[in-house]
Amino acid sequence: MRAAFGDQETDAELLDRLAIGDQKAFHSLIQRHLPYVLKTAERMVGDASNAEDIAQEVMLKLWNKAADWDCDGQAKLKTWLYRVTVNLCIDKYRQIKHLGIEQIEILPSLEKDALSHVHEKQVEEIIRNLFFELTPQQRLVIVLSYYEGLSSAEISEIMELTTGAVTGLLHRARRALKIKLTDLGIEGWADDKNKR
Repeated sequence: MRAAFGDQETDAELLDRLAIGDQKAFHSLIQRHLPYVLKTAERMVGDASNAEDIAQEVMLKLWNKAADWDCDGQAKLKTWLYRVTVNLCIDKYRQIKHLGIEQIEILPSLEKDALSHVHEKQVEEIIRNLFFELTPQQRLVIVLSYYEGLSSAEISEIMELTTGAVTGLLHRARRALKIKLTDLGIEGWADDKNKR
């Protein structure tokens, strides 16, 4: 319920209206939730076009499932939207099998002082490319933890895993990235001082 007159409607209220076909309620839900659905999808698949397709499909599923939504008995809408987004991203990943990532070139030796900015940009690009070599679950846990700022408990609810499994996935993803970066001669990015 709304706390005071003029406050925004809750997701539950909007879903109730959507269940009877209220397009304005659907528009309000899209405005509220589409930005993070799109951002999560883009981070997962690394491609704006595929991310937009996924986000549209998520919103279509919301429209189609609105009549079945039980706000008292189901997880929060945001958790459900994350879960649907993740599942669609994994499906997309399986469809295309490979996201078109070219073979990574090893960085040339760079002088720290003169080319440090260029070096940082190259390292960021390498990290982005290596990110897509992780498993879909490892990518997801990194996106939800580091980009979305969700807690292990929230991530475990979205991914339907225990918090211990989430912690393990995050650890393995960071370790895999660190090993790959070390193999390329890039060290220190994941030292203890940088851990969340």
